[in-house]
Amino acid sequence: MVIRQLEEWEFERLYRALIARARTEPLEASYTVEVKINGAEYAVKVQPDGDNRMAVLQALRVCREEDGVNFELIERDGMLSAFLEILLYQGMTRAGCAG
Repeated sequence: MVIRQLEEWEFERLYRALIARARTEPLEASYTVEVKINGAEYAVKVQPDGDNRMAVLQALRVCREEDGVNFELIERDGMLSAFLEILLYQGMTRAGCAG
């Protein structure tokens, strides 16, 4: 798990982006965001926290094959941090790219 303190405007934009395009499950505080990178599909579980913090709990690489779907759990902090950066970038560019 990676937790990052964000500026208030960064947190608000990312949180709005999560509400608009992420999936939630009943009774869960986290959001699952589908991300595609170079043809690879990932499911990234993100949880907003108080005081403008955002936590990336885990990521799954989704491997769709002829015999079904397989998943690879990603827990390395460096990878989770990179997914957060991608989500921040996507949230910023879709919200108008201010700073």
